[in-house]
Amino acid sequence: MSESNDDQSAVDAVSTVLSGGVLVSLGKVLALAAGFLTQVTMARLLTEAAYGEVVLALSVVNILGLIGKMGLDDGLMRQFPHYEDDPAKAHGVVRAGFGLGVLSGLSIGAAIFLAAPIIAGRIFDNPSLVPLIRLAAVIVPLATINQIAVSLARGARDARPRAYINQALQPGSRFVLTAVFLLLGLDAIGAIGGKVGSVLIGTVLVVWMAYRILPSYDVDPEPMYRPVLAFSIPLILVQGLGFLNTNVDIYMVGYFLESGDLGIYNIGLQLSNMVSAVLMTAGFLLPPMMTRLYDQGQTAETRRVYQLITKWMVVIILPVVIVLFFAPRLVIGTLFGEGYIPGATALRILLVAKVVGILMGLNTQGLIALGENKIVSYVIACQTAVNVALNVLLIPVIGIEGAAIGMAVSGIVGDVLGVAILHRKFSVHPFSRSVLAPLGTIGGVATLTAAALFVLEAPLYWTVPVVGLVYLPIVVLLVPEPEDRELLTRVEDQIGVDLSLVDRLLFRNQH
Repeated sequence: MSESNDDQSAVDAVSTVLSGGVLVSLGKVLALAAGFLTQVTMARLLTEAAYGEVVLALSVVNILGLIGKMGLDDGLMRQFPHYEDDPAKAHGVVRAGFGLGVLSGLSIGAAIFLAAPIIAGRIFDNPSLVPLIRLAAVIVPLATINQIAVSLARGARDARPRAYINQALQPGSRFVLTAVFLLLGLDAIGAIGGKVGSVLIGTVLVVWMAYRILPSYDVDPEPMYRPVLAFSIPLILVQGLGFLNTNVDIYMVGYFLESGDLGIYNIGLQLSNMVSAVLMTAGFLLPPMMTRLYDQGQTAETRRVYQLITKWMVVIILPVVIVLFFAPRLVIGTLFGEGYIPGATALRILLVAKVVGILMGLNTQGLIALGENKIVSYVIACQTAVNVALNVLLIPVIGIEGAAIGMAVSGIVGDVLGVAILHRKFSVHPFSRSVLAPLGTIGGVATLTAAALFVLEAPLYWTVPVVGLVYLPIVVLLVPEPEDRELLTRVEDQIGVDLSLVDRLLFRNQH
């Protein structure tokens, strides 16, 4: 393939990924808004202890619910595009996904419901968690079916179920239901009930939408239960370790400290997770696209797609990081109340790892898309071991900041290992001048400004407007590359929005 054809293919792929990413990111904006309103409502209407119990109950159900999914969400995301050129096998993948998901989700949900007294009493020594865990167990079969439907649509490179339902309607309905239940005086049980009701609404609608998106097959399905399970089941370990790694701090804080401390820490954790959420949503269609490109032997295009997506993720997410890092007390106090401001230092620690994560891109999802499930499990196991060890050592000594250090260090370890393996095995890495130059320049401006403000004994949050003034000029000067203008045209055509202003801003020197 000629160089021009390589570039054309890369632009085609990235335009598809970014078009889906734009749609999912717009949905994510609504999801974040609704999620913040939900968190603020719970923080204002519940005590810190009751809020911590809600977080703990949902975390328990979420991690056990991973078994119910059996890795099918990530497995189907790869298996469907892998077989989609064979209608009988593709149809079999769809049938196997829903059949296995329903059976497993119901079984695990029932087991959690029955085991709630043991979990609440023996593990957390808090019997008041029993009704919360039992109600939350209803989420498991619903969320399993929900995720399977979204993953099949994702495998077909369609982001609409994720954007319209999971990131717009479902979080919005959760906020409304939670607020109503709490105002009715249902306290923690009402907060859990709002979550259950929103998942029920979302599941019904997302299954209907996926049914309309997937092809209408006119062939009998080939039995695909075995290949779907063979690829998906190892992902239980990957997802389980991943969830444990990203939630071990919640369990450790809940174990070593009081419920109120957990509520304070969770606010900082949720704010830092905004960064990861934007990264995942903007690159929502990247993994199935990498699967298609690599299956077709297009290694150069796979690498270039990864680099271009990573670059624009850095551009999009960095302003959020700057605001949260330099004005954490202001953000937390304004949104959640002064009682949660002690979580500001933990938030800053967590954001350091998020910056590294932005630069490294979706390396774990990339490895799964390229079939390296076993390697991903090793990477996440290493992360989890580091996280658990640091949490055990640090939380009893320095409190929630110790949990943040464990999470940050383990995240950096995992991202470095993931990118190193991607580069070694597939010659795929996220680094390019157009990524490193703006990141280094903006980071330098922020650091020098913060140092000057510290010397002058001025508030550090003044760093935010200073960086805001130079951010756009730096992006315009250092970020655009030759592919980006054609890419902008493709995205404009696909989403149906006039982006001529963006074109003039970024590429004015080319006019």
